[in-house]
Amino acid sequence: MSISLRPVLSRQDAERIHELSLGLLERVGVDYRTPRAVETLASIGGRANGDGTRVRLPRETVAWALEQAPRVVRLRARDPNRDVVLDGQRPHHTTDSQGTKAIDLETGERRAATAEDLRRALLFADALDQVEIVNITVAASDVPAHERTLRHFALAFAQTSKHVRSGVLRPAEVPYLVEMARAACGSEAFRPIFSAVDCPISPLTHDGPMTEACIDLARLGVPIMVYPMPLAGGTAPVTPAGTALLHNVEFLSGLVLFQAANPGTAIIYGTGASQLDMHTGRFGNSADGHAMRLALCDLARFYNLPVNLWGTSTSSEAIDVLYGHEATTYALLAHLAGVDEIYSMGLLGNAQVLSLDKMVLDNHLVHQISVLAQPLALDEDHLQAEVIERVGIAGHFLGQLETRRLTRSEYVPAWPPAGSHLLDLVHEEALHILHHHCPPPLPDGAQDRIQAILSEAGPDLAGR
Repeated sequence: MSISLRPVLSRQDAERIHELSLGLLERVGVDYRTPRAVETLASIGGRANGDGTRVRLPRETVAWALEQAPRVVRLRARDPNRDVVLDGQRPHHTTDSQGTKAIDLETGERRAATAEDLRRALLFADALDQVEIVNITVAASDVPAHERTLRHFALAFAQTSKHVRSGVLRPAEVPYLVEMARAACGSEAFRPIFSAVDCPISPLTHDGPMTEACIDLARLGVPIMVYPMPLAGGTAPVTPAGTALLHNVEFLSGLVLFQAANPGTAIIYGTGASQLDMHTGRFGNSADGHAMRLALCDLARFYNLPVNLWGTSTSSEAIDVLYGHEATTYALLAHLAGVDEIYSMGLLGNAQVLSLDKMVLDNHLVHQISVLAQPLALDEDHLQAEVIERVGIAGHFLGQLETRRLTRSEYVPAWPPAGSHLLDLVHEEALHILHHHCPPPLPDGAQDRIQAILSEAGPDLAGR
């Protein structure tokens, strides 16, 4: 039997939060900040609240939408062998996303993140075996803002053949993004090798342009992670329960909209709720925040949806004791909670500072956790009662055939190896990846085709 956590919410608890969510959606509604959302929701019973972009959602509309969303989601990759299936069977680790700074691997300098830093992070994501979903890890400050989303995706498609994820900020970016994905796959048929993130603005609001982009992407069959980020005491009630309720309302408002746009759209339940640090006014990182997110995982299971939860995140600015405590605790809890995606690897300082050394250390950490939490095999071949009887009292097992046969599959070497220095090992591995890992090449002519798309998109998007 696998090691697992007991649920934070009972079935009765989840039903109560769901009922309260339905009531708020029906009586208060949500402001989507775009008429396109109003028009899309009107087709399934959404009720415009006045002449603006606010919509109230009847409970039967929400129930219909929840029935459409699939439990099993396939996240396609440029290399089909690297597709990820979210089916509740095991967690899949992702990189962190949208950091603003980077630590130079060779010099240790901290600076604003650049396109080169993003390229390196994507290269590492491709090389590290525990990373299966690649977020756009940092924002490239040296790329013009109107081109940034597309250039981020272009770098990602070139540096990894794994599944890629990022927010798409404007609907005008969608056609160019689709063309780049076609080029990266070497096909005229569109294969969604990326997913999008939709971030509601707490409380009870959506970003209009991002929402329009996600409507277009949903109609193309692109999976969407709806990722509310309410802050307890700031943009949400000060209580964890109240913040969880608001988070759930905002999540459902996104799910309903994207099912209205395209029934059957793959939706991932993002658990971005946190708390405001009342001493500093900064993004919080307290223990009760993670308990709240574990409760949100129970809500995702209540809805029979795949769920994403924090993992190796840390508030620390360095690889130190605080990092070790936070990253291990959060990643282990996420693994034991049985989530579909564990987010995130690679960033320090509350997801702001890229550290390639941390990416490597995170990779080792999540491997150790997966070994620690795996079920114990209790079949005859593993219990070895006959071998114990054969060796008998005061014997040894080194010379037994079964020991030689099973050592490669059963023995887990200690890491770091005895006598070694962990940070030195990590840094050496990071330098090796940087200088020796080669990403899977794009199809012939794809890079030129992507560059032509970017050249066309730049002037077009600048004028919008």
